[in-house]
Amino acid sequence: MATLRLGGFQWVLLALASIGAAAYSHAADDSVVASVGKKAILKQELNSRLTTKLDKAKHEYEVRLNELKRSLDQEIQSNREKELGLIVDENVLALEAKARKTTPDALVAGVKVAQISDDEAHAFYDGNKSQIGQPYDAVAPKIKGYLQTQAAESAHRRYLDSLRKKYDAVITLDPIRDSVAATGPERGPADAPVTIVEFSDFQCPFCGRLAPVLRTVLTKYPTQVRMVYRNLPLTSLHPNAEKAAEASLCAKDQGKFWEMHDLMFADQSGLTTDGLKDKAKRLQLDTKSFDECLDSGKEHDAIMADVHAAEQLGIAGTPASFVNGRFINGIRSADDFAAVIDDELQRTARVARR
Repeated sequence: MATLRLGGFQWVLLALASIGAAAYSHAADDSVVASVGKKAILKQELNSRLTTKLDKAKHEYEVRLNELKRSLDQEIQSNREKELGLIVDENVLALEAKARKTTPDALVAGVKVAQISDDEAHAFYDGNKSQIGQPYDAVAPKIKGYLQTQAAESAHRRYLDSLRKKYDAVITLDPIRDSVAATGPERGPADAPVTIVEFSDFQCPFCGRLAPVLRTVLTKYPTQVRMVYRNLPLTSLHPNAEKAAEASLCAKDQGKFWEMHDLMFADQSGLTTDGLKDKAKRLQLDTKSFDECLDSGKEHDAIMADVHAAEQLGIAGTPASFVNGRFINGIRSADDFAAVIDDELQRTARVARR
């Protein structure tokens, strides 16, 4: 996930937010802004001619402002969590050092790190050969150095985590949570303690790569996780995305949303109107009803409601997921989702024990 660092321009945008609404108004104004001969041209005539353009500009400004606010909030929270983690690690190291009559630095220095083998370096090279673009011998030292650094960081993290467990260190800092309506097609039990709401685009290749990850997550947590899908077609990038979103809801009307969802992500090149109708046939839907639904555009308003909700949340792209309101941007691994889910389950268990 890219982190946005606010420069002067972004701070200006944030400052302007408080006065933006006041600077833009459709209020009637009889002041004269121009004249042609004896004819006066009033400001209200100018405003009426600009209504559509100004409404669009204002909307785009508000969407961008929501994006900036989300990025700022996330960066603040990320720094807060990192600093708190350092404080906790310092405390458990101090306790262990006191118990062993040594120093925290000596404990850290004593962590054993396995040396990276030639086989491990070769395996990394083979898995990333197309991106590296150089012969193995030319990059082997850099690969080994990178992997050794990664191994050291992992070993130190495991050691610190073992100390956190030993000294019962628990982080209770509240994460940022967005209020996200879990409205839409869903998988998993309705009473699951964890709900994932995903905003997605059926033509987005990154969304296609996330779909099997989320299926893995649901398989791992069959009773603890509910999955809710919301449409966010990025039509400026993906011309077939909105019709695909409509097709998913037309299939939902016949009880086969998830079947259509899986089929469209499995074949993202076939999302033309004809391709969508062919998929309906393959799913053995009532094709007459499906075709009428798709051609009429009757699901457009429902999709626009999802789009508006995403804009209010400051979502700038897809996929965008919320785990009990906690934002996860873009493609992440099943382990990344599991880490957040496990933390949510632990928080729920702690509340239940009180």
